Amino acid sequence: MAATFANDDIHVIAAEACVQENLPVDDLRVHALELNPQTASGTPAILEDTVKVPIYAASGEATVWNSSTNNYETADASQSVTYKDVTIDQRKKRTIEVPETKLLRTDITQLIRLEFENVARTMVDDVNGLILAANFAQSANIGAASGWDSDGVIELRGDNAQIRKYPTSMRRLALNTDYSIALQKDPAIKNHNTLTPVDLPSNQLLTSFAKFGGGLWEQEQLPTGENLVGIATNGCGIAIAMPSVYQQNDPDTYEQTVMMWNGFPFLMRKHKKAGSGSVFITIEAQYGFAVADELGIVRLTSA
Repeated sequence: MAATFANDDIHVIAAEACVQENLPVDDLRVHALELNPQTASGTPAILEDTVKVPIYAASGEATVWNSSTNNYETADASQSVTYKDVTIDQRKKRTIEVPETKLLRTDITQLIRLEFENVARTMVDDVNGLILAANFAQSANIGAASGWDSDGVIELRGDNAQIRKYPTSMRRLALNTDYSIALQKDPAIKNHNTLTPVDLPSNQLLTSFAKFGGGLWEQEQLPTGENLVGIATNGCGIAIAMPSVYQQNDPDTYEQTVMMWNGFPFLMRKHKKAGSGSVFITIEAQYGFAVADELGIVRLTSA
């Protein structure tokens, strides 16, 4: 990669840094909804705005049509729409300073990518911190990693009725590293001819027989408490809101652009300190998160 210096145009720096956008950070799309960033009034959401998440429900059996009473127009009362609030109230950042004397010797893209990763990892830790019994009461004990295999994945549907309620295409399984590695060592997985060694989502044995059509994911940033080792999810357990527009400044004060990670926008800003000549580059995430569907995540525990 050609060197990109800290005094280059910010869009050039961002383009170089995003060449390797696939950061080694857990993918929140396994269990989280990315909200349409608009307020209730329809204006673009910014920091400190609140976004409303509609949660729809309907239950009950179909009734026989009765022509004498014309019950065709008798509405069933079991539908409901509830709204959850998600406020964009988090602002996390990492800042890089490059002294004037090092401007022409520093490939800033390497530092930006590392700090981009740090900001994204912090956001994931915050969001995944919600995956606790207090927020998601459904759980399944899958035992120790030493006994975990493809049979255990297939049996999850039989052991937990809530998982069977998820549509097959939305059903996803996320495991911590120990359980993911144990699954990869299972001869049924290791010897299956559709499996790339570390690419579990492409394994048709698991996605067809176990019915996790949304794939299998490896997660390193799950909360460490409550014996949590993974989750089964419909992808709608948590809602995340980020600004649709970021604050603007006079270009003489800040240059800025947006960097994307897994569909989420992060702000990158650059400015030069007049006195010292040092260049400062800051990467920040502005976001809010909240439980969306309390039944959208089944916690998998080791005990």
